[in-house]
Formats: sequence, C-alpha cells, structure tokens
Amino acid sequence: MMISRFRFMPLIAAFALTFSMPTTASEQEQLAQAIKQLDAAQASLVRALQQSKTSAKSREYFDYSAAQRDISTVKNGIQQYISPSRAIPRNPQALRTLREDYTKLRGQ
Repeated sequence: MMISRFRFMPLIAAFALTFSMPTTASEQEQLAQAIKQLDAAQASLVRALQQSKTSAKSREYFDYSAAQRDISTVKNGIQQYISPSRAIPRNPQALRTLREDYTKLRGQ
C-alpha cells in the first residue's frame, strides 16, 4: 500500500517543476492571462456578495461595488496597453484612482 502512494511522486514533481520554471510567453500573453484572472476575481466577488451574511445592523461591510469598479479600472488599463485605441498622450485627468479600502461603515 505504501509503495502505491509514492508511485505518482515523479509525476507530481514534474508537474511542479513545469509551473515553477520561468515561462517564455510574451508580455502580451501574460497580460491577457492577468485579464482572465481579474475576470475570475470579479466572478468570485459576485459569488461572495450572493453568499454574504452581513446584516443591516452590522457597523462595517465589504464594499463589493467599489472592488468591482477597481478591478474593471485595472482591466481597462491593461486592455488599453495591449491594444491602444489611440496614440499617447492620454488625458491624465480622465484616469480614475483606485479606491483601495473596501471596508465601509454604515451611514457613510
């Protein structure tokens, strides 16, 4: 029984090495992967909101809409970098800053 447990160790080690080695993917591919991960983060936020048990009486709550907006801002910035729709310079006043703090107090 003990031998059969370790039968897959070389396979697991090879799998781990595959993902720990530096990749040769281009910057654009890496940024496209980051967008997919941000999409997954947004989906996780939607699920967390649906499952949240924050009562109206609790003093603090997580600001899901602010987190969603910030993720969208980051995604849009990456997408503009990957495939710019127009030449630089951009209007710096048109850029939105990230909220960064997603804990809100009721009544504010």
